[in-house]
Amino acid sequence: HKMRAEWFDACSSILAFTRKSPLEEEADCFRHLMVRLFSMLHALSLAEIEDCSHDDVGNISALNYELIDVTSIDDASLHAIKVADSKVELVFQWIQQLIVVNIGTGVLSIPPPILSRSFQELANGMVEFHDALKISSIPFPFPYCQTCDCLLVLHWIGTPFVICQWVLAPWWAFALSFVQVFILWCLNFIAVEIENPFGMDANDIDAASMQEEMNRHLMLLLSPQTSKIPRLVSKNGEDERELTEEEL
Repeated sequence: HKMRAEWFDACSSILAFTRKSPLEEEADCFRHLMVRLFSMLHALSLAEIEDCSHDDVGNISALNYELIDVTSIDDASLHAIKVADSKVELVFQWIQQLIVVNIGTGVLSIPPPILSRSFQELANGMVEFHDALKISSIPFPFPYCQTCDCLLVLHWIGTPFVICQWVLAPWWAFALSFVQVFILWCLNFIAVEIENPFGMDANDIDAASMQEEMNRHLMLLLSPQTSKIPRLVSKNGEDERELTEEEL
């Protein structure tokens, strides 16, 4: 979620910086291409995170997520992504180069100190991506897992004998033993479920919904409603009015 937020914020800022561009046609092409690249970047990031839990690339469901009009991108670029080993890093670099190129053309007519904020947000999103990648790619230590399982089995076997020394009624011994063993095994299975949340299990993160939401947010940046800036309505022939304490 942090990765998506950083990249959407970066895309939103970049598109806003084209507002005063004197090259309207070039700026419009830039905005549409930028939205498509960010949609692709987000989907490829989800695919690479999920890739760590699959041996076969064909089983990665994130590679089938919906993208924003990917067919409008040239065939050479699409082929480069297909054969690239580091797809996320490739698209990430394309976005940065596209920004730099359009600074020189005048499409991004914004002071450099302000524009640098977008590069920072892009970098922050990449950092969050690699943080998620660590969770997906680095397995839990195998000796630790085996030690936990062995201790749980020993606890399961030994608990009834210990409980029998404290209670006399058989049903109390069964109930207390069952509760203790059941709780510890439940906690262990919960830990196994949340160890890697980037998969297709019922308790994993719904990456498909995340991609759809990212696409909706990106499409919002291109909508006419977003381009229309709100203004204060006139009152008594005045374009501006002062707020009084009663209106607050």
